[in-house]
Amino acid sequence: MNLSVEGMDKVISQIISISNDRMKRGEILKILRRQAKPILAAVKSNTPVADGPIVGRNGKVYEAGNLKKSMAIKTSPLKNYPNVLVGPRKGARAVNDGFYAFFIQEGVYGIPKNDFIMDAARPLLNSTEKTMSVELEKYINKKIKQSNL
Repeated sequence: MNLSVEGMDKVISQIISISNDRMKRGEILKILRRQAKPILAAVKSNTPVADGPIVGRNGKVYEAGNLKKSMAIKTSPLKNYPNVLVGPRKGARAVNDGFYAFFIQEGVYGIPKNDFIMDAARPLLNSTEKTMSVELEKYINKKIKQSNL
């Protein structure tokens, strides 16, 4: 389960206008990660915590608070489009595996539906879009000045 920010047309057009240079991609990812920190804090504070340990279908035991600890800012796997995602870390290598966030988010297996990620992020999306846009504009202008265009 990942957060997808919609309505960011200006930010998206600024990102697309930059060529596919690895250094530029890295700089943009730094800006995006910095701007996603308030969203991550809101999602962590809104993440439900179980009353006790949860035993998964595979017999693995998930401690209470595991899902909250698994929330992170992750880099999108798309190499030609720099983007960051806010959601649970999951997989075999994750220390705090939050794969079961989907079950809470969608209400599967008798679990009541709780869209906790979007509920926490929605109030911050508009202000985050504006600050991202300003930061990207500063970065683009800086690179234009450096390249003497």
